[in-house]
Amino acid sequence: MAGVPVRVLIADDQQLMVARTAAALDARDRFELVGVAADAAVAAELAVAERPDVALVSVRLPGGPERAAREIVAAAPETRVLAHSGASDHECVVAMLRAGASGYVIHDAAPEKLQAAVRRTARGEAIFDDVMLIEERGAKRARIGAVMREDQLDIVFQPIVALDSRAIVGYEALARFSAHPQRGPDRWFQEAHEVGLGAELELWAVRRACERSYALPQGTFMAVNVSPAIAERPDLLALLAGAQVDHVVLEVTEHARVDDYTRFRVAIARVRELGARLAVDDAGAGFASLRHILELDAELIKLDGSLTKSLEADPRRRSLASALIEFGHESGASVLAEHIESELQLVELRRLGVHYGQGYHLGHPAPLPVAA
Repeated sequence: MAGVPVRVLIADDQQLMVARTAAALDARDRFELVGVAADAAVAAELAVAERPDVALVSVRLPGGPERAAREIVAAAPETRVLAHSGASDHECVVAMLRAGASGYVIHDAAPEKLQAAVRRTARGEAIFDDVMLIEERGAKRARIGAVMREDQLDIVFQPIVALDSRAIVGYEALARFSAHPQRGPDRWFQEAHEVGLGAELELWAVRRACERSYALPQGTFMAVNVSPAIAERPDLLALLAGAQVDHVVLEVTEHARVDDYTRFRVAIARVRELGARLAVDDAGAGFASLRHILELDAELIKLDGSLTKSLEADPRRRSLASALIEFGHESGASVLAEHIESELQLVELRRLGVHYGQGYHLGHPAPLPVAA
C-alpha cells in the first residue's frame, strides 16, 4: 500500500555490511528495519516473529543462506527473500534461488538501486542484477512462464514391475515438454530453478501427474519427483490429497541437497499422514544419495542406472549394488532397479534380491488414455 513502509529483515554477520545496508534503507517513510540476524537459525526465528515484507539475506550467512531462505519461505510465506551477493557469487545465488529466494542484489549496488530492489521484491517481482544478465534471465523466465501458461508440459508414465511376478505395481510420472527449444526435462527444471521459478514448475508437474492419476489401474501407486524444498510446502499436501491412486511415492533425487534433515523428516511425516511414501532416487550415484538413505528412513531405494546397466559385467558395480540391496533388506526398505534393458540384467537383479524394476525392457514411458 502507498505510504506504508516496507518492513525489512537483514540477515548478515558482517557488521560493516549490516551498517551500510541499514544506512541505505534509512528512509523512515519508505523502509522499517525490523531486525538483524547473524545466522540462518536466527533469521528464520525473526521472520516468524516479525513477519517482514522482505528478508535481505547474505549469500555468506553462517548456518547456510539456502537454509535461511528455505525456512523463511516455509514458515513465513508472506515474506520474500532477496539474496545479497557479491559479483562473483553466482553459485551461491543459484542455490538460494533454488531454495526459494525471489531474486538478488549485489553488495555494491548504489543505495537507490538497493532501495528499488527491496521495494520491487516486496511487490512480488523477481529481482536480478546486471551482473547476471537481466535480459537473458528475463527471456528464461518468459519461457518457463509460457510452459505453464500455455500448458506445454505433459506427463507420461513408465510402469514399475515386480520382478518375481512381472506384474505392474506402479508407475513413475515423468515430465515431457512440448515447448521450444527441444531439450530434456532436466534442462527445463534447471533453468526454472536458476530464475526463481523452480518451485512453481515442480508443483505444476506434480499437479499434472495428480490430474492424470485417475486413469492408472486400481491398486497401483504413482511415483513423482520432488525436491526437498517442495516437500516442505503446504500446497504439495493439497495436490497429493487429490491423487486418485492407491498411494503416492515421493522420489528425492541424489542431486537434491537436504540442508536440514531434521526439518525435512518433519515435512515427510506430514505427507506420510496422507499415505504417501518416500523413495531415494539415484542410489549409488554419489555421497548425497547414501546420506539420504541413512537419514530419511525411505520405504523405497532406487538403484541408479549406472549400477544396473553393466551389473553383469562389472564386479565393482555388482558389489556396490549388493551392499545397497542388503541395506534395504535389513532396514525394511524395498529396492527398485532403474534402466533395466535386457532379460540378463533382470535375472541378475532378481538373483541379488531386487524387488522391483523399470526400464525399456519392462515398458516405455507413455501417455495414459484420455477419458471420453
